[in-house]
Order: sequence, then structure tokens, then C-alpha cells
Amino acid sequence: MLPNHYNYYYTQAEIFGQEFDEIHAFTMKNYKIGMHVQEFFEINIVINGSGEHFIEENCLKVGVGDIFIIPPEVRHGYLGESGFDVFHILIHQRFLNKHSADFHTLESYFDLFRAEPIMRTKSKKPLHLRLSDERFEKVRALLSQMEEYKDTSSASDSLARSGLTMVLISLLCKSYSESVNIHGTTNKLQHTDECFMKAISKIHECYYEKLTVTELAKIANLSRSAFVKRFAELCKIPPSEYITKIRLEAAEYLLLNTALSIGEIAFEVGFYDASHLNKTFTAQMGLSPTAYRKEHTGDSKN
Repeated sequence: MLPNHYNYYYTQAEIFGQEFDEIHAFTMKNYKIGMHVQEFFEINIVINGSGEHFIEENCLKVGVGDIFIIPPEVRHGYLGESGFDVFHILIHQRFLNKHSADFHTLESYFDLFRAEPIMRTKSKKPLHLRLSDERFEKVRALLSQMEEYKDTSSASDSLARSGLTMVLISLLCKSYSESVNIHGTTNKLQHTDECFMKAISKIHECYYEKLTVTELAKIANLSRSAFVKRFAELCKIPPSEYITKIRLEAAEYLLLNTALSIGEIAFEVGFYDASHLNKTFTAQMGLSPTAYRKEHTGDSKN
């Protein structure tokens, strides 16, 4: 395992400046970096050479056309020889929140952005996306355009980067959907890891619905006990706690960005009622939803 990078943790406040600054895009040449963690999402695209990608305790050989989605709070690093170039796209959480409804329409979005990165921390199989030569050239053209709009203090450049990132994400999701036979897998859903990915995707896609561990275990093609054990190994918490975590993230966004009442938010994100949301949110955040909203927005709407 690589040693920790000297700047081990990167926050959104450190990287992103103005309110409109949501996307950073740049190439890192001859790329090497020790294990580190960030507070934001990141898309890494290998554009030249070969190297090794480390994520948590796992390590994968990587080359041109390999795509890695790095979620927040996940330890990762790279080791490459001369000529190993990686294109980075750093994504602020507000960009993802703003376009969450759009992402729900993209086939395989939750597989690619949520499930696969989790599975990659343990699986030795190459579950990540590797672009075909033709699709890689299309992506390269997009990346070149993104580097043209590099002024992070310019609102117009920021808007262009955001638009191009949406095009890129759509293209990556389409590529992932089409990669049924990726790396020699005859049917993605016949493999245990890939079935498990579908269960994780289900949580992110349908967190507001009534989800049971038994239902998720069936999607994962595992017994209930085997699913719970595997889930805890990968996600560090039980399935029920993970579902609650995703619901609270959605509730936090709605508190800060809508005028919905606490009861309406509870309904939107899958809690029984306002009381259930109040109790769970307060235990996790140390403030009630109303107090949290008032502290961050000045609005005390219940």
C-alpha cells in the first residue's frame, strides 16, 4: 500500500472558490500521489501510459481509457511511471445536488457513480469502465474543451465546464450501459459482485421508497445473512444504517435548498413522518432539522 500523501485530506472549501465554482478540470502528467482523501467527487481518466490505482486496501493495474469515479471519503492513490497522465475532474457536491433529477434519468448512473467505486475497494476483478478506442476519442475531445475553460474565477468558464461535465457523465453512463461484455464477463448480472452492485444502486436510486434488507439481498442474489455480512465488509455499516445515511443526505439538501416543510421533506426522502426525521436527523447532526436550516439559511420554516 502507498504511504499517505502529505496533504492527506482535501476539503471543498480548499479547492472551490466562488459560489458558481463547481467543476475543476485538468491533466496531471507523470502522475504519482500517495493515499489521500477528499470531501468531493472526482472523475479520473487515464489518457496516457500505465500505472497502478490504489483504493483503500485494493490495487488495480490501469491503462489508457480506464475511468475511475472516486467518491468522497475514500482513500486512494496512484503509482505510475514516466508518461502516466491522468485527467482529473473535481466535482463539488452542489453540482451533483443541482442535477440529481437529471442523473436519475441516466441508465447505469448509480452503478457507475455509487456502486462500482464501493465494490472496487475489495474486488480484484476489473469492474470499472474502460472505454473503447472510438469512445475514448470522443471523451478526449470533451476533455480538451474543458481545459479551454480553465478560469475558475470566471462565471462563464464555470458554466461551460459544468455543461461539458454533464455531457461527459451522460457519455460515460451510456458507455457503461453498453459494456455488457466488459472484461470478458458474459452477463454482468450473473456475477456475484455485479449483482451486489445492483443492490447498492437500488438504495441510491430508490432511497425514498420502503426498502427491506430481504429485498436487497434478493437483488444481490445472496441470503439475507450473507448480504448483511458482505455489505458491512464493503460499506463499513449495516444496510439499514446506509439507507438512513442516504436519506439524511437528501433531507439536508432539501432543508438548505427548498422551502419544503419538515413533514414534506420527511415524506420526500422516505422517513415515516416529521417526528421520525427530527429524531434521526438530530441524533446524526446534533441539531434538529429546523435549527439546522435556520443556522445555515436564516430560515426557521418548520
